[in-house]
This record gives sequence, structure tokens and C-alpha cells, in this order.
Amino acid sequence: MTNLDTRGPLASGHDARRMRRVWVLIGGLAIAVAGSYAATLVATEGEPLLVVPLVGALVGLAIFTRPELGLYFLFAAAILLEQFEISGLSPLTARTNFFQNISGFSNVPLRFSACDVVAVMTLASWLMRRVVGANAPARVGPLRWGIAAYILAFAFGTVIGAARGGSWDSIAALAEARGPIYACLLCFLTANLVRERSQLVALLWMFVLLVGVKAFQAIGNYVEVQTRGPYWIEAVTAHEDVIFFDVAVAVALVMVALGLRGRLMYVLLALQPVILAAEVLTTRRVAFVALAAALLVVALMSAIDRPRMTLVVVAGATLVFALYAGALWDHHGPAALPVSIVRGVVDPNSLSWRDRGSNDWREIENSNIGYTVRQLPLTGVGLGQEYLFQREPPALTNFVYWRMMTHNAVLWLWLKAGPYGAFALWFLVAKVVLSGLSLYRRLDDPLLRAAASFPVLVTVAQIVFSSVDLGLTYNRTMIVFGVALGFVAPLAAWVRSAQPEPSRLSSKMAASEPQRGDGSPRGFPTPLGGQVPSGST
Repeated sequence: MTNLDTRGPLASGHDARRMRRVWVLIGGLAIAVAGSYAATLVATEGEPLLVVPLVGALVGLAIFTRPELGLYFLFAAAILLEQFEISGLSPLTARTNFFQNISGFSNVPLRFSACDVVAVMTLASWLMRRVVGANAPARVGPLRWGIAAYILAFAFGTVIGAARGGSWDSIAALAEARGPIYACLLCFLTANLVRERSQLVALLWMFVLLVGVKAFQAIGNYVEVQTRGPYWIEAVTAHEDVIFFDVAVAVALVMVALGLRGRLMYVLLALQPVILAAEVLTTRRVAFVALAAALLVVALMSAIDRPRMTLVVVAGATLVFALYAGALWDHHGPAALPVSIVRGVVDPNSLSWRDRGSNDWREIENSNIGYTVRQLPLTGVGLGQEYLFQREPPALTNFVYWRMMTHNAVLWLWLKAGPYGAFALWFLVAKVVLSGLSLYRRLDDPLLRAAASFPVLVTVAQIVFSSVDLGLTYNRTMIVFGVALGFVAPLAAWVRSAQPEPSRLSSKMAASEPQRGDGSPRGFPTPLGGQVPSGST
């Protein structure tokens, strides 16, 4: 019996009957509670807040029973549910208030969200199981110093903001720090809750299927707008959804380059036309810039195994894009959006009034960021403090914290925590990219190699997106970012345990040892629990 088995085998038929009676009692109570809630909802004509305690109790019970369910729940919610409203649209996924403070949509004065509750419950469940020895020791993996440096930057920024006093806003400081805290927390939870290959595969399946759902939803939103109006809206998805679309496209190409076979690969390939259509219809210029950056990373990873073939494919793709750009250079509309990005660099006057206005606003914002950095070069303004304005841009009435958070989230770190903030961000990015590429090169299992590419691709797409949008403060993207970073720990553990110690096994013996599907010698344990089949999903 292992230390995870706290109940043990039933010793007798009497014990079995007693357990059946317990479960019957629990089931009866559950039915009684559900019936009471149903009657109450009918009597109050469906007051939604009455459902919260029941749903919360059920979710809490599931998470405290199996903390990895909390991780799955947060990851799925981050991809599926919108954090903010979509202008001109009202899909069901944007009306859940999952990421919004409870005080923001009810009379209950609680400044935390349902997402916060699930995250805390998941961490508490893991901690309690660790206290009783039901979990393995905590780990963060190769990214531990990068994560520590990153979270320390926000602690430093909070101290700076509070020390400067004046108009320091603790609520705004929490709003600024919440996304990065999610990233670090989800990285820790993923590193410690994902111990088996099947759990890693489950997260990949969730990503693929839910991104497909969002792509279908984007197309449905576009059709709804065209048939019912309004006939022009800014986008048919949330701004940050394009990060997920870009990563899904890039991961599909990685799997193709690896020659991966299996249902996950086939489903992801089948979804590519839908995802690309959604990418085009959402009309976000940064989507194609981030996609181009992700494709460069894919080409780099492919060149590790097949440099000549990669060169031929890149040359062919460049030629195809050149022909496409030449054919649609003077056209407008969604299909010509990738070309319009290049055309806008060559001829800024060719941009639409919307894009010119967006560029002008960001130019003013960047000049104010530069002015603030020059005034406070060592510390920045700190979290919860407004940055300094040398030029006043048009007010953003739909964004409360626009004087504290900048669209250029990459420079925002310097703005809030000085040079150390910028160093912490790029140190973390470098650690992720180097660790991911190293794992991609050293792993043998094609599916695990694709999984190793996931944190690298998410990081690259996230950084490019965050250079022009609030990507580092969105709860959704930071949760997915944190989960992706958490992939590194189990994959690194896999590589370490697959390598025999030189003192115990000579290189000659290792060369002659029969190999298993993941490339490691038979007889050596894997950190993901037992012998793992390669490739198939």
C-alpha cells in the first residue's frame, strides 16, 4: 500500500456494506440539497446568486478531492471565458463574470473573483495533501529562478508604489499584480500537479478543443453581425484570443515537422481552417505579427532535425507570401490584413482611420512612458501609482486604469519596477526559451517534444502581443502562460530520470542496452509514472 492510498482495501463484507450505506446517505443528501435549491430558484424566479453556494460547494469538493481538477478548471476557463465584454456582442462566455470581482456585479462587497477562489482552493488542496505526505515534494523545475525574479519584481513595485504615497491606490495595485501572480501560481501548480504523461496530454487536448470552440464562436459572431447587425464592430473575439489561435497554428506545424501521428494531431489539423478563418475575421494586426514570430520559432526548432528541408520550406513559404502580397497589395478587408501590416510600414497613409488613431494613441503613450522612465530611472512609479504624462492622450472611458497600465506591457514592467522589472521579465523569457528548446532537442517522444515547444510558443506570442496590448495584465493569458511554463518541470524531470548515472553504467553498456519508445534505456524509471508509450495519444 502506498502513502497515497489512505483508505486501504476493505477487510470484510461488513465494511463494504457500511461504505455502501455511507455513499447512499451522501447521495440522498445531495438529492435533497439539489431539490431544495430547485424549489428556491422557482420561488424566487431564478435569482442567480442563490446557485453560487451550491456550485461552489460542488466545485470545492471536487478540487479538495483531486486538486488537479482545479488546474484543469482554471486552464479551461481561461481559454473559454472572456474577461471583458466584446464591444457590440454579448456571447454567453462573456456573461459569466468568472474573472470579475464579486463586488463588481453584485451587492456583496468582496473584492475577489470566482477565479481567485478556485485558484486558492487548488493551492490549499495541494498544500493540505503535501502536509499529510500524499503529494511529492514541491518543485518548480528549471524556471525556478526566473519565476522568483519575476514575482519579486511586482513585490518590489508594490513597495515602491506604497512608499511614494500620495495618490497610491491599493486596489489598482492589486489589479496590476493579479495577472502576474496568476502566471507564477499556475506555473507552480502545473509543475506539482502534472506528474503523469496522461495529465500533460489532457492539458494539450483541452487547449486544442477549446481553441477550436473559440474559433467556431468567432465565426458565429461574424455571421451574427453580418445578418443582424451592428454591421461594423471592432472585433468578433476578445483581443487576447489571437494568442491562443497563433499558438494552435504553430503547434500544429511543430507536430507536422515531428511526423507525429495520433488523434490529437489529426483533430488539430482538422481545426486549422476554422482557426485561421477566426484569426482573419477578428481583424487584429498584432495577431499576424505574433504568428510570424511564432513561425520563426517553429522554423528554428525544425532546423534542429532537418536543416535543409527547413530551408526549402521557408524559402517556398516566403515565395508564396510574396506572390500573395503582390496580388492583394492594393486590396482591403480581412483577407488582405496580413498584407496591410506590411503596407502600413511602407506607407503609413494607407492605414484605415481606426488603425491610424490606434497608432497615434500608442505613440503618445510610448512618449509618456519614456518621459516617466527619464524622471524615475531607477525605481519607476511603482504599482498603484499613475505614470507621468508629458502629453495628454484622448481619455479611454472604457478602461478604468488606463493611467496606470500601458498598452505596451513590455515597457510597463520598467515603468512599475525600474530596470529590475525589465530585467526580471527578459530573464524569465530567456529561461523559458532556452529550457524549452533544450528539452525539445533532448526528448525522443514526438508528443513530448511538441509539448516542450508549447511554453516557448506561448511565451513568444505573449511577448509580441504584449508589446502593443495589455497582455501581461490579462488574467486569461497569464493563466495559460503559467500553465505553459509549468510544462517545463515534468518534461525536465523526464529527461533527468531517463539518463543513467555514468558511475553506475558505462557509456558502452548504455549503447548496447535495449531502447524503449522514449529513447531511454529499459529498466530506468520515468518521472511521469511507469513506462510511457511514445507518440500516440
